[in-house]
Amino acid sequence: MANVQTILDEKGSKVFTIGTEDSLAHALLKLTEHKIGALLVVDEEKNIKGILSERDIIRHFSRKLEHLNTASINVREVMTTAVTHVNPSQSLDDCLKLMTAGHFRHLPVVSEGKLVGMISIGDVVKLSLHERDFQIGELEQYITSPY
Repeated sequence: MANVQTILDEKGSKVFTIGTEDSLAHALLKLTEHKIGALLVVDEEKNIKGILSERDIIRHFSRKLEHLNTASINVREVMTTAVTHVNPSQSLDDCLKLMTAGHFRHLPVVSEGKLVGMISIGDVVKLSLHERDFQIGELEQYITSPY
């Protein structure tokens, strides 16, 4: 059975981060440059302080339309502070349940108190579909096998 570690083994453990005092303009540049949907907000010791997603940014601007100067807004003003994380041995089903219940698309991966990666809903769905296709192929082979 595949788990979170299976995803990290395939995609790597690179996590794009930003600090709480960085500007929203800097965050937008990082999101665009790396073609990602969220940045993990960390302190100097790489402790998780929050997560900043495209959704957080849209919500911020929808409430404060008069305040569109991204250079004057700090990440801490926009980020989500309640961050759910998983460990490398957790199942894909666990991840899907957490993401669905919490209405979020990104999960930091923490092992022994240390940040080791981040996965997205797309990563989980892709691997789940691959596993399903493999299982279907095995069942078809079993059913059609003459032995």
